[in-house]
Formats: sequence, C-alpha cells, structure tokens
Amino acid sequence: MSVDTLEKLSPFEYLETERKSDVKHEYIDGTLIPMSGASIFHNIICSNLLRILGNTLEDQNYIICGSDLKVFLPLLNRYVYPDTVVIQGTPHTTDQHTDTITNPSVIIEVLSESTEGYDRGDKFQAYRSVESLQEYVLVSQDKPLIEVFTRQEDGWYLHDAKGLDQIIRLQTLSYDLPLKEVYAKVKLAQ
Repeated sequence: MSVDTLEKLSPFEYLETERKSDVKHEYIDGTLIPMSGASIFHNIICSNLLRILGNTLEDQNYIICGSDLKVFLPLLNRYVYPDTVVIQGTPHTTDQHTDTITNPSVIIEVLSESTEGYDRGDKFQAYRSVESLQEYVLVSQDKPLIEVFTRQEDGWYLHDAKGLDQIIRLQTLSYDLPLKEVYAKVKLAQ
C-alpha cells in the first residue's frame, strides 16, 4: 500500500508502511501526515539536548531518545515523532519492533515557523492525553526562549526562561537546564 493513498490506514497498516518508508509520517486516526525536514539549527539544538540530558541523567533511571522514536497516543489512535523524549524507567513498547513507546515522562519539541502552531496547539492537546507525561518543553529555534509546561493536579502550568544567561528548571528531572548550553553553536536572530 502506498503512503500517498487517500484511503485511511489502520494502525497496523500505518506501522507496516512506516517501517518501510524513507520519509517519516505522523498518524492521526487513519491519515498519514508527512514530516518535513529540519534546519541545521533545529538539529544542533536537538543534538545539544540529547547530549546535555544524556550526560546529566546517565546514572539515573531515565532513557533519552531522539526524533526517530514514535510515541503512540492510544486514547486518540495517533502516532507522533517528538524531537526528544525522556522515559522514566522501562520503556513500554507497543510491539516486538520496539520503535514505538507509550510512556513518555518529558517531551521536547523544537519550534519552527512551519510547526509552531501545531506544536503549541493540537499536538500539545494530544500529548496531554498521555498519563505518564509530566512535562512538555517548547524550545524556540530562532531566539533563546524555552517554555516548560508542567502537569499539576489542577492543570498544566507554564514557566519560561528567555536569554542565554538564563536557566530553566525541569522539575520532573530535578535539573536546571542552562540555555547557553542548549543554544551552543546556534546562530540566533539579532
């Protein structure tokens, strides 16, 4: 079955097709959404985050994964590819292929012009359906700004940090993330 088909795919058909595809697609209730490529600065920020969090959490009960790992949102019948995922404890995979998990603790998305509205809106709303998710982090690509949404008993609370001299607290990980390290080697807009 071609990924260009207008016919809706079952989750099984999506996974079967996606695992053979050279292009990544998110899956929303039977529909494939092709993912566009990312800029060099988007990739640098993602690499910095993987390095920082990997080194910081190396001896703790966390696993840090990049953008090739799918997250399944079962209540919405949806598969997505976050930029960075932190899993506490054992990953809960959906099948023997171990390329899809259901238990993210922290999800980080690096914003771009084409994805910012989606990442802040529909995608964040979808992520909130996952009980294990404790923090959702949005990282601006063109200015030193990180926003952290933390789950509380009565809703999600936002705190942010702006400027390379700032540090932002990731409460779930008990870690203070320095923005200058996240944006190392990134050319920011003046």
